[in-house]
Amino acid sequence: MSTLLERTKLLLDASPMSLREIAEGAEVGHEWLKKFKAGAIDDPSVNRIQDLHDFLTGHKVKAA
Repeated sequence: MSTLLERTKLLLDASPMSLREIAEGAEVGHEWLKKFKAGAIDDPSVNRIQDLHDFLTGHKVKAA
């Protein structure tokens, strides 16, 4: 079974959205997301990963 981190990376790689759109929707910083996608963050916060995962899977919808 894959980890939350692994699943989130796969979802991020497969997403047709721009990193800016994802960062806004997941409410994480754009620079942080660029570093995360590039593998430059050794031990990312589980809270940020959960927010990102929830947004990418549609479980977290940004309020209008």
